[in-house]
Amino acid sequence: MEIYRHSSYEFQVVKRIGGGGFGEVFEVSLPTCDFKYALKKFSPKREIAEASFLSDGELLARFSQEMRYQTNCKHKNIVSICIVHQGDTPFFVMDLADSDLSTLIKENKLSKEEKIKIIYDVMDGLEYLHNKGLYHRDIKPENILKFNGIYKISDFGLIKNSNPHKHPNDVMSAIGICLGTKRYMAPEVAEAAHYSVSSDIFALGVIISELQINELDNIANKCTAQRVTSRYQTIADIRKDISRVIK
Repeated sequence: MEIYRHSSYEFQVVKRIGGGGFGEVFEVSLPTCDFKYALKKFSPKREIAEASFLSDGELLARFSQEMRYQTNCKHKNIVSICIVHQGDTPFFVMDLADSDLSTLIKENKLSKEEKIKIIYDVMDGLEYLHNKGLYHRDIKPENILKFNGIYKISDFGLIKNSNPHKHPNDVMSAIGICLGTKRYMAPEVAEAAHYSVSSDIFALGVIISELQINELDNIANKCTAQRVTSRYQTIADIRKDISRVIK
């Protein structure tokens, strides 16, 4: 049984539950309690390394960057990190989610009320990031996790700080490198690797469309307009229109 140690904690791997571009995620347990946790360890995919043109050291720095930003983002709709380990095999530990939005969409059991709650929860978390000058760059159902009825944004592997006075240890991908998930990728990202609040809004619009709420079709379409200037410019604008349509 694989064990990850941090201070006096020994996290025992129960099973692998997923992974992103920069790491693998495992369900783990502590022998001293009945709670289960999620542990993400540094384990970059080869294709991410090749696509980003980052060295091994830069990939490791990028993982540290993911941990730093996610730890510093304190919001009810952002997955929080409870332990960060910076040893030979870096990892961080989070609460274990009940499910993820991708699974819930496939099960096709969500009520209209639950779908609307999901959208509001994601908007709240995304607005928080944007207000901090951050672009998530990989908003998709797999990265929206459910915890006791609350939906939270996870996976900060592609987080980008738009502030010119960003953290000095931030690692950036080479100019013109397109990262993310194609289905949720705005045209300007696919064509020129240009990320912004608007590209996150595009991804949100795809999710709204996938949730299939008839009254929100026009809102989803505006979020995913091909031209940036034709989209909503802020999450607040989307929220306002949803509140007007959904009574």
